Amino acid sequence: MIDEVLLQNGDEMARVRARPAAARGVRSTKKTPAKTLDADVHQIVVRAKREWESTVDALKKVVCLLAPSSRIVRANRVVERWGLCKVGEAIGRTPHELLHPGCGVARCALAAGIRRAWKGICEGEPSEFEHLDTGTKVVWHVAFRPFGPDTVAARSRKAAQAVLVVSDVSELYWARDGLEKFSASLESRVRTRTRELADANRDLRNEVARRETAERAQRMSLNELGRMSEELITAQEHERRRIAVELHDSVGQSLTAVKYSLERVMAMLRQAGVEEAHSVVGLALDGVQQAAGSIRAIAMNLRPTVLDDMGAASAVKWFCRQFAEIYPTFLVSTGVSVSDSAIPDRLETTVFRCAQELLNNVAKHSRATEVSVDLWRDGLQLLLEVRDNGVGMQDSKLDVTRAGGHGIRNLRERAEMTGGQLSIGFASPSGTVARIRWYLMNDEADKQEAK
Repeated sequence: MIDEVLLQNGDEMARVRARPAAARGVRSTKKTPAKTLDADVHQIVVRAKREWESTVDALKKVVCLLAPSSRIVRANRVVERWGLCKVGEAIGRTPHELLHPGCGVARCALAAGIRRAWKGICEGEPSEFEHLDTGTKVVWHVAFRPFGPDTVAARSRKAAQAVLVVSDVSELYWARDGLEKFSASLESRVRTRTRELADANRDLRNEVARRETAERAQRMSLNELGRMSEELITAQEHERRRIAVELHDSVGQSLTAVKYSLERVMAMLRQAGVEEAHSVVGLALDGVQQAAGSIRAIAMNLRPTVLDDMGAASAVKWFCRQFAEIYPTFLVSTGVSVSDSAIPDRLETTVFRCAQELLNNVAKHSRATEVSVDLWRDGLQLLLEVRDNGVGMQDSKLDVTRAGGHGIRNLRERAEMTGGQLSIGFASPSGTVARIRWYLMNDEADKQEAK
């Protein structure tokens, strides 16, 4: 804008000189006096000066007109508002002397910048730079604009002129500096946070992998534990069978032989008439008979022969009869509506042992007078239910896995290993009902129906 004002004033003076006298308001004569022409030019110059001063004084920037010697020939009143000097005192100073009065720094950055800018002005090129005053923390934007003759001959004579414009850009500079620092800090925080997130993601992936490994190991352990439990139960049944066979075949036969020998002795003694020996041998014979009965009972408890000879349904009926004989205080009702062939081979031992364990629990804990045992088929389901009218479970929130000690836990494990589910609840109006449900496979059901 400053350059436009100066150029407009210079053009107007040139047009005034070129206009005829009549157009300038001068009375036409044959010869125009030189004095009148000079007065007109003087008025125009004065008016241009006032306009220039009023324009540049209204700005918030320092504006100076520089002579070819790079010294100030005119300055606006902003130099007074900035506290640099009076307007009249600025005339004849260099830009460095105006902005840095009394500067004694040998290598002043402002002086170096002004020298580079003036060198560009001498070559007809505008130049600008920013300078930070370290003492006052004020930032100046210094701009040099060429003004005046623009011919090679004029530049060679060092007839350069320039306009100096100095702006206080401290707020913008420090805002920009703060923004740059904030951006750098933000980038640093983002990088730090990114690294933290990357580390957290890596740790999370490692934790997920570790947990997956642990879960796989746990599943393998559970599978191994289930397999070992199944093998243990199978081995237990095999051992029971072996012991039962041994008791029956060896010890039982030995006792039978002893009994037979004692019977012969008693016959011989009766013939000889030895009554006292007869009574002693009779007592021994009774003891042998009791031992043989006990061995048979142990063998039947370990592995009833009816389970191998007939099947699980018949074994359950037999055990219910045995239970009623051993515990005469119980009224035992049996409802076995399924045949031996309807129970798959893989469930025969499990069904019998579960019925055996449930009835033993009733005898130990229920204090009941009645107990019922039911075994039936419902489609692809085989169900075993034992119900009593005893005291039931004292706490409705009792964990059934702990009820009755190890018995219920063993029942649950035995049922689950063969695909069954154990449930224990309250019976109506009193007592406890335990039910085990096995799900049969299609081929097992078809096989049993064919039989």
